Amino acid sequence: MAIHRALAASAVLALTLGVAGCSLISTREPSASPTPTVSEPEKTLPVETPSPDAGADGDTGDMADRFAERDAFMAAQQLPLDGSLLTATTPEQKEFIANQRAYMESNGIEWSAEAESIYLAAAADGCETAILNGHEIDTADFQAHVGSSPLFAAVLSGLEGEKRTAGEANLASIMVYGMGYMCPADAPQWQAAYDETYR
Repeated sequence: MAIHRALAASAVLALTLGVAGCSLISTREPSASPTPTVSEPEKTLPVETPSPDAGADGDTGDMADRFAERDAFMAAQQLPLDGSLLTATTPEQKEFIANQRAYMESNGIEWSAEAESIYLAAAADGCETAILNGHEIDTADFQAHVGSSPLFAAVLSGLEGEKRTAGEANLASIMVYGMGYMCPADAPQWQAAYDETYR
């Protein structure tokens, strides 16, 4: 049910980055993340969606609660799961996208519906993973999320070496920045893991 799976081929193919320029992956400094509105930072992240049948410690009740929280989050985000392009629907999503669009355009990068869809999917995926991981994250978990994400793989397809590393860091930056709007309590820990990974 992960939002990146719902992105489907249309968004990913439309995205095909002008490989050299990474035009859809404009750097958004994570330090510009909005201040979380929830006082207690929550935590984050697994590599794969765990089975609802059992948690890592065999606690099926805990996993059931996480899946229920994830489902409630997805419903609240009002993002389609049918493979169509994602567009901002909630006030938080709209603010995230407006700020990201303004940033890109101020740097001479043309905005597109595909960029909006990818940015929303990346942030929603991070939030979903945060929930399913019980809001617990460390740097290894963050790296596993980025390294195993089909969305990251599709967006970065065709990039190699330093360009791939830069593209990954840029998309991860945007993901964390978007989480500051869509699941703000999780963003600080993701930011710390981002900093450990890329700085």
